Amino acid sequence: MTPSEIGRYQPKPWSILTRSYAANRVASTYLFWGREGLGHWPLALSFAALLNCRGSDKSKDKPCGECDPCRQIGALGFAGLHIIVPITSHKNMNEAIDLTNEILDEKRKEPFRIISSAAQTTIPIDLARETRGRLALKAEPGIRRVVLFYQMEKMLHASADALLKMIEEPPLDTTLILTTASPDMLLPTIQSRAQKIRLDRIPDEAIQHYLIERYHQEEGKALRLARLSEGNLGVALDMVEGESDGDELSQRAIGFLLFKSMFLDSSPTAASHVVELLAGNDRSQAEDMLRLWQSLIRDCAHYAATGDTEQIVNSDFRPDIIAFARRFERTEAVSTITAAIKNTLADIRLNVHIPTAIVALVLKVREAIGAAR
Repeated sequence: MTPSEIGRYQPKPWSILTRSYAANRVASTYLFWGREGLGHWPLALSFAALLNCRGSDKSKDKPCGECDPCRQIGALGFAGLHIIVPITSHKNMNEAIDLTNEILDEKRKEPFRIISSAAQTTIPIDLARETRGRLALKAEPGIRRVVLFYQMEKMLHASADALLKMIEEPPLDTTLILTTASPDMLLPTIQSRAQKIRLDRIPDEAIQHYLIERYHQEEGKALRLARLSEGNLGVALDMVEGESDGDELSQRAIGFLLFKSMFLDSSPTAASHVVELLAGNDRSQAEDMLRLWQSLIRDCAHYAATGDTEQIVNSDFRPDIIAFARRFERTEAVSTITAAIKNTLADIRLNVHIPTAIVALVLKVREAIGAAR
């Protein structure tokens, strides 16, 4: 994706940034916040390109994408671009740089990729101090330096103190961009000194186009993934990669998103949407999905009754299970839903028409949920 394309994915945030650029009112510090996978990274790089583009003027709302600064920023090789990302534990600065470069390589290949690690990652104090030292030097003429602190919620408190000093006394010709999925986890002093820009759900059509153009997905499948991702391109990419690797986690994620849709989609066509997103008459997929639903309902009912999080089986979905648990406080609703799923599983094994059976089930579940309120 070129820096000039971000407006398709985050039109409102991009409009805010370009208006400030055109009015010569660029803030010294921005805070981009929203769920990871919505485009914090490409939005930051696109703005950095706009601030340094030699082929655009104040009347334009996007960088040219062709000049040296635009190309260098897109390749993460621009002298005025400084990027600090959370990394795993390291022994020295050289190792920290190597770990950072590994993440930059991933983001260079796919800017919307959700970066996660099984090991704990943090933004350490040594990287924050090293960046502060570089910014103390005078910027090269004609360059607007941009410093991107990615996933700020993972910054250590000592690092945050060093950053706060930069925010309070911003270097000349420098813009700081902080990104986070959880702004409440940041120091109030940092939040108050930054201009907050919330990232929105990406339009389904934009995600569909991205998956078709870059990942050669079939049109219908790309649209299904866009809807399943709930407007999050990073999540859609995870599902694409999971399927290509034969990863069962992708089907698990799909089953969970369909489970959520029964609660969150209040439209009359909610049942048909579930069938559409299930993608076909695959008996094995339908059975796996219903077994997952049974397990999720047991977790919700158990937490509603006990408040015990340690016994939640589907621990990867724990926050959502806790949020949904209040809908399962009444045992009669749980019994009705559990019986409906059990009967539908039996029907599917008897070769009934799967879409019809799923529609009937979703309607029964929604009726039971409504009656329990």
